[in-house]
Formats: sequence, C-alpha cells, structure tokens
Amino acid sequence: MIRFDYQEPTTLKKAFSLMEKHGEDGRVIAGGTSLLIMMRQRLLMPKVVISLARIPKFDKITFNARDGLRIGAGARHRDIELSPAVKEHYPLLHETFRKVAQPRIRNMGTVGGNLAAGDPLTDPGASLIALDAEVTLASSHGKRTLRLDEFFIDYYQTALEPGELLTEIHVPPPQRPGWSHIKFTPRSVEDFATVGVALTLKANNGACEDIRIGLNSVGPTIVRARRAEEVLRGKAITDDALRAMGEAAAAECDPADDNRGSAEYKLELVKVLLRRAAHEALRRAS
Repeated sequence: MIRFDYQEPTTLKKAFSLMEKHGEDGRVIAGGTSLLIMMRQRLLMPKVVISLARIPKFDKITFNARDGLRIGAGARHRDIELSPAVKEHYPLLHETFRKVAQPRIRNMGTVGGNLAAGDPLTDPGASLIALDAEVTLASSHGKRTLRLDEFFIDYYQTALEPGELLTEIHVPPPQRPGWSHIKFTPRSVEDFATVGVALTLKANNGACEDIRIGLNSVGPTIVRARRAEEVLRGKAITDDALRAMGEAAAAECDPADDNRGSAEYKLELVKVLLRRAAHEALRRAS
C-alpha cells in the first residue's frame, strides 16, 4: 500500500474544506471497496484520504409515502438490502442489492461510492434508473439535483465536479407496479453481470402505459434505453412488440469483448433478457 495521510472530518463542511485544500492530491473514501484496490494497484496514488465515516446521518435511509425513499450516500449495500421500507415498497431494489457481490462486500461498500465510481458493470445504477432516481450533488458552493440517467457520462466518469460529493439518492414513490431485475452471469451471482437488466412497467389490459429500462455491462456507462421504452410505450404487449423493443435496446448499447463474452453475444443477451424481464414485470403488474 502507498503512504498517505488520513483525515476524518465530522461534518460535510469540514469534508468540503479538506477536498478544496488538497485538490487532486486528496481522495474521498466511504466503504473503500473500490478505492483501496485502485491504490494497491497504483492506479490512484492520493497523498491524503478523506474519510466520510464519521459524518452524522450520512448513511440514513428514510421513507415517506408522499416523498418516496431517501438514501444517504453512506448507506451500505447491506443496509439497503435489509431495509424494511425497501423490502415493502421497492422490491426491485431489494432484489438488486441482494445480488451485489457477496455479504462481506455488501457490508462495506456504499451506494454513494458505487454510483460515484461510474463503473458500468455494477448493478444498482440500472435499477435506480428504472425507478426514476435522482442524486443530490453538494459542495461548499451549494447543492444541485440531477437525474441518475444524466449522471453517468463515460467510462468511470460522472457529472461530479471537482469539490463535489454525491450526498443523497432520492427515489420517488413507485409509479409502475411491474418490475424485474435479471443479472445474467455464467459463473456466480457474486461476479459482475455479463448483462444486467432492470425494468419497471405499468400496464392496462395488456398494453404498456409506461416503462423504464436500465441496463448495465452493455457499454461505457450504465444505460437508460429510451428508444426501447418508446417502442413499447402505448402499445399492446405482444411478442412482436417485445422483439422490436429488444432490437431497439440492443441498438442503444455498445458492449466490449471481455472474459464474460463477446460484444455480439451481449447484444443478443440484451434482446433475450429484456423480453424475459418484460414478461416477468407484466405478471407482477397484473
């Protein structure tokens, strides 16, 4: 491990001050499941590590029927998985977070760190996009709110500006009762997905009233498949319509060849898994 100084601010204000003071020489740490690996591999070599562990209520999870779900960026994956409010009102999130890595990782890794890393292989972002989540980004200059599907910019790149922290995730009250999460991996569910699909659906008499689709492991960012949504929205949910939706979703993806499969294989998986997810969501919506 490289040598570094370690700071533990007790307020966001102090954290912002340290971030501004150290600039590119400083790095923020929450759970550390990504940062420590990168430091060991010398991909990142900060001189100062600024911990968020002692900031009060940074891991708080609250639910209000009118406002929805608010998750502090310091909440651990395991906290979200086991939250009674999440289990009852957001089963898609419960299903997603229980599949993230394995319990030792879920007990350490935070949702804020997961999203801020901008890793396109991770699962939570796709499901949060399917639920219309937005993120709060804060700095010493104030706060701003951004839809999560606008937050991911490129491979390991997000909309966070220098000196900003992701402080909260807001998920509105559920609007679409049908849902599905499919994490396809040929090895273990603890592995990154070859392709991940998250879908929420509102249907009436076999027709799609509204839909959201989030995809991970299909390109340089986590993807909201907007064109695929438009193909099905307002249409009868037929096999032909679902095939057209899958084709549209595949056209929005840009996967790479890797040890989990070729790009061509992943595009075919998008088509198959999306149809499967839509059928599953339709059953739940009914």
